[in-house]
Amino acid sequence: MSFDTDNQLKLFVEQFIKSHGGEAVNNQDGLEALLPEKLAAELSEPEYLNLQFGADSKGDHKISYGSPLLDKIVNSACRELPISVCRLNFQYLKTQGFNRLIKELFAFSNAVGHVDCTARVMTEYILLQCKYLAQSDEQKEGLLAFVFNLETGSEVPAMAWVLDDVEKKFKLNKNKINFSEEKIKTLLNSVQRNAGPALAPELEPFQASMNRRYRRDVTNLDEYYAALQQEMEESLKRPGLSEQLITDRKEKIALIPDELAKKKDDLFKKYSIRVSLELCGAMLIRTPAVKVLYQASIGRSITNISMFYNPATKSMDPLVCRKCKKSTFNPYFSDDLQIFCPDCIGS
Repeated sequence: MSFDTDNQLKLFVEQFIKSHGGEAVNNQDGLEALLPEKLAAELSEPEYLNLQFGADSKGDHKISYGSPLLDKIVNSACRELPISVCRLNFQYLKTQGFNRLIKELFAFSNAVGHVDCTARVMTEYILLQCKYLAQSDEQKEGLLAFVFNLETGSEVPAMAWVLDDVEKKFKLNKNKINFSEEKIKTLLNSVQRNAGPALAPELEPFQASMNRRYRRDVTNLDEYYAALQQEMEESLKRPGLSEQLITDRKEKIALIPDELAKKKDDLFKKYSIRVSLELCGAMLIRTPAVKVLYQASIGRSITNISMFYNPATKSMDPLVCRKCKKSTFNPYFSDDLQIFCPDCIGS
């Protein structure tokens, strides 16, 4: 994900504080925060904090990756999953132009269609904040945000990027939000399914660095063992060597390829990247939206599809593949009019 790291941290910290009954207000430098007494004691911090974000920020209460205060917040967040609740507000909600928008976004490979009707509705999304830790010869950590439409299950990554710019009102979640076991399992599977693509751009520089170091060390090994083998072979040409010494040296030369392969395998393990992902926060988002009933024709067959116009992203949410549950803007219809993604339609 490519949205600004400092804003990402700020959103996480703001959610954390509000979900624990505190208040947080944006200012020019970062956040002014008022912590409840219990949370202040847990973090060993005063109740009033002027939080600044970024590695270059100054002061006793700066937030950046690796900073002591962020570590304390993350450790607290991981002990009990905090869920905050917010309501999005929009002065204007789109009422027309859905046919054009759907045509621009979706590629219906074996169908044509049109909007049958629309209705303004309230719907819910959930934003899941996850902490990742990539470990190799060094380590890298950070946060990933996943957003899912709770009614359709579609992933809407762009929604995490624009939430900072949307008018919203937080409310203290005094009562636990009860999700069914099936809903929780579905969400966890969705995170696991989308983690790889989301992590790839985050870890690309880290992986490139480990690959460079691996290639450097392999080159040094090749050069070292090539020189060693050459030196040992040259030593066999010296006069006066006993047959036993020659035999022993030849046996050592014969072992060099296996020893080199073992050293390379050790290097591969050293620079391999192991990644863990841990859920550390969630936000339930309630928002007005437009539910669009789209009538699709596949040959002589007709089916109705429910879609959502998301006012936060100013776009349509993707559809969901019936088989793999991935989100897609390139739906295919099966003979029984079920939606599949391009990877699943032929399987």
